[in-house]
Amino acid sequence: MPEVRRTLQSRKGGARDSYRFFLERIALDSEGFLLLKAGGDGRDPYEPDADDGTVPALVGKWYEAERIAGWLKQRCEKGGRIVLHSVEADGQAWGWEFDGQGRMRDLVLKPVGKWR
Repeated sequence: MPEVRRTLQSRKGGARDSYRFFLERIALDSEGFLLLKAGGDGRDPYEPDADDGTVPALVGKWYEAERIAGWLKQRCEKGGRIVLHSVEADGQAWGWEFDGQGRMRDLVLKPVGKWR
């Protein structure tokens, strides 16, 4: 978190504001894993975890999402993923998975199986 905060403070103008939403919605657990916090406004579609108030994915519109993912992949030591859900009519879900070695790959929602 200190590195995230320093990075945000060093950015100028709109870039700092676009990352602020992300900074306000993350936490680190005792093992150093990034967690996503519920918004606190009651509009999250997920019920926050009773112990720590975290949710499995963020819902909304992130204009800087790919830039944030690129920044995370360079600092992610253990791997993991970040998942986003669209609030638009398409219902899209996407994200990135990190391997802990400076690489990431896209995650998308896709159909599987046969029609029933």
